[in-house]
Amino acid sequence: MKALGMFEAKTRLSEVCETVARAGKAYVVTRRGTALVRIEPIREEAPGMTARRAAYRARYGNEEPDDTVDFEVPERSRETRHLNGLPGD
Repeated sequence: MKALGMFEAKTRLSEVCETVARAGKAYVVTRRGTALVRIEPIREEAPGMTARRAAYRARYGNEEPDDTVDFEVPERSRETRHLNGLPGD
């Protein structure tokens, strides 16, 4: 794992991020020799995500919500729009 000072990391952030993403190796950002943060590539899937996704599907199924259903504007919203001079239904 490579270490970078805070100033160098700030100055070269874009380059560092490209290198981390391409090479898959992490960098540690330091301030006065003390490690503060680590910049590392994102894994394809977080640990445990597959199990959580499977549990969700077992509980709720694979159905996607039907977002094609027309939405009815509540009566109060229509009144408020009219009072504010906005076009209404």
